[in-house]
Amino acid sequence: MSQETSSTATSSNLEHQLADAMTAIQMLMQNVGTLTQQVTTLTNSMGIMQAAQDAQSIPISQPAPHNQSLPPSPQYQPFSQPSPLALAQDHAAPAPAPIFIRQPAEPRVKEPKIAAPIPFSGKREDTESFINSCCLYINGRVSEFTTEDAKIYWILSYMQSGSAKVWCDYVISLMYQDKHSFRNMDQLLKEIDRKFRDTDKRTTQSLKIRMIQQGDKSADEHVQEFEKAALEAGYEGYPLVVEFKRSLNAGLRK
Repeated sequence: MSQETSSTATSSNLEHQLADAMTAIQMLMQNVGTLTQQVTTLTNSMGIMQAAQDAQSIPISQPAPHNQSLPPSPQYQPFSQPSPLALAQDHAAPAPAPIFIRQPAEPRVKEPKIAAPIPFSGKREDTESFINSCCLYINGRVSEFTTEDAKIYWILSYMQSGSAKVWCDYVISLMYQDKHSFRNMDQLLKEIDRKFRDTDKRTTQSLKIRMIQQGDKSADEHVQEFEKAALEAGYEGYPLVVEFKRSLNAGLRK
């Protein structure tokens, strides 16, 4: 009797434990279901966020104009047949290379050979010859003198001795000190003429005619010198003939 009672109690305890275990399993299954729903919701949310980020990173393309065809779908790429114009352009001959024609250079004008002036020492009788020689050379060889300053410096470089050199050095020092300058060649030549020319040239040449002698000069040389002095002195007529006979060597007077 006691054994049956003990057996019944044990069986009852097992049933209670089994019931508790089933209840715990049911509660665990409910928790697992709830957790699964939460994971699914979280996954969907993350997918939506990723899609939004991708949409922001993709540039929005402008709609194609109505007169242009839309690009073909990636799933279907139709075979494009080239047009006859494109085929003709592909097989056309290459364009000829440009031809550059070299223009012939302008012929260089050969300037005449002109003797440079004799260096000027400041003698009054040489002043006019020096000025004339400078004008002749500069005007005959224009390409050598591109500026007025070049002409001025060239003329001054031929004043190398005597009183002309002293005056030239003085003028150059004033030019470098910006105290004096010549605007052009003509102004310099006029200043040289004013400074060194004979102020009473007619009287000087008259004295020269009265003192001139042929000496060891040839007859032609003496005639040229005498004619120049007579022209500058204004001599003419019988007095000029008298002076010319006097200036000849004794053998030619007869």
